Amino acid sequence: MKTSRVAMVACYLFFSFVTAGEKIAIVTKIIGNAEYVRGKTPSKSIKRGLIIETGDQISTKKGGFVALLFIDDKSALKIREKSQITINGKKTSKSISKRVNLSNGSVRAQVKNNKNFIVQTSVSVASVKGTDFWFLSNKGSRDSVIGLEGIIALSNRISGEKIDIKAGITGLSSVDGRLEAFQSDPSIIPMDPTEINNKEKKMEILFKNSTGEEKTLIIEYK
Repeated sequence: MKTSRVAMVACYLFFSFVTAGEKIAIVTKIIGNAEYVRGKTPSKSIKRGLIIETGDQISTKKGGFVALLFIDDKSALKIREKSQITINGKKTSKSISKRVNLSNGSVRAQVKNNKNFIVQTSVSVASVKGTDFWFLSNKGSRDSVIGLEGIIALSNRISGEKIDIKAGITGLSSVDGRLEAFQSDPSIIPMDPTEINNKEKKMEILFKNSTGEEKTLIIEYK
């Protein structure tokens, strides 16, 4: 088997994976129990190194946690316990347009120079411009967006109101159409297990290119 080792470069991964079958992200960390559903197939356990495809549904159990790395630009999505999401990606000329549908729970999005990244619920839509934030959804009640870095455009789908959320600000979007913003309380910011050990990490992924040749990618991430 002929192999080649390369660092994770956005354009290389983009053309190697996305053109081969709408593969959009890689699982870099898993804690506890989490499952995914692809199409009409039964749910399966998520393991480190799993390639996520557009349309995949991901759910985390109590104590569960999943971290994903998008293959085009190294943007990250962290999914905390008791969360349910559907992740979609659409190929554009140079990147993947990302949309995360959050049914319940909480996620952290760390976006790298990509304006086509949206997290949404039935109540709210958060559009980002290269930033870092938590999105917490209490199904049937309200959504909270906690800005950590950059700017998030938060809109309420009921009233159509919009506000910008900056670092240190929390935005609340309610089912009655209200939008509020106030200084974030550090005690309510969820813990991110990936920040406990923030050293550079590596992961090896085996894949076949368009000619059927087997190769090994070394993915570098934090």
